[in-house]
Amino acid sequence: MKQKLKIFLPLLLLLYIGIETYLKTQGIEACSTTGCKLAGQLLKFDSIYLNYLGMLGAATLLILGVLRGELFNKLYIITASAMVIFESLLIASQININPEPCIFCLGVYTFLLLILFVASPKVFGFSIPAIAAVFIAFSFLSIPKNKSLINGDGLYLIASKTCPHCKKTKAFLNKNGIKYKVIKANDPNAWYFAKSLNISKIPIAIEAKGEKYNIIVGDKAIIEKFSKKEPKEKTQTPSAPAYEEPLKPKINLSGDEGCSYSIINDSSCESEDGTTK
Repeated sequence: MKQKLKIFLPLLLLLYIGIETYLKTQGIEACSTTGCKLAGQLLKFDSIYLNYLGMLGAATLLILGVLRGELFNKLYIITASAMVIFESLLIASQININPEPCIFCLGVYTFLLLILFVASPKVFGFSIPAIAAVFIAFSFLSIPKNKSLINGDGLYLIASKTCPHCKKTKAFLNKNGIKYKVIKANDPNAWYFAKSLNISKIPIAIEAKGEKYNIIVGDKAIIEKFSKKEPKEKTQTPSAPAYEEPLKPKINLSGDEGCSYSIINDSSCESEDGTTK
């Protein structure tokens, strides 16, 4: 029975991955969850090649399962163990980046766990601490999450508690009754957002209005912006509708008065008098 399962389970896994691969080549998504789509976007290559790799692994297990002998049995267990650890890394990364994991990947993972358990319950038992360690390690990592920094219209400020330029900006906004929401500078999502725009200073102000965004860097630029009175909008008659420009993010990176933005250490910063704080 055990020998038959060692052949039957890899065969089912091969068919399972093969069907999903065929559907993907036809433009049909077997799994439409956010986690599945995100998993494909995170890869450095087309996710279809990961399917091919899974099929190769399943075929290898199938061949090793057919062959008899102690050597082939050990190779079967080693291959199954390696595939379980590899899939554990993929699942753990998905769960920590996005709360909705890939359903297809969970199916593959279930097959691999069953294959390893059937091949060697002892090795499966020894693998549990290693699998748990993978998931625990990923939960400890401060990695970017699949979430939005901006939730609704308003003013957002990426700032640090130790940055004097950030303190100056917040003091100005508070004094003038300007409402804003602070985004912590040590948030990985905020850091990657700034990095993608080649912004290396904080504070960073983000004005959000509908689909329009205005990004201002540095305390002087931010204070100057909000010290000015916004011009009143001109009313338009029904017969002459206003022409609307295409919505494009507006970014003002002229301000350079701020602390160097580092997710590792944001406490080192030069104040206006040139001293380090």
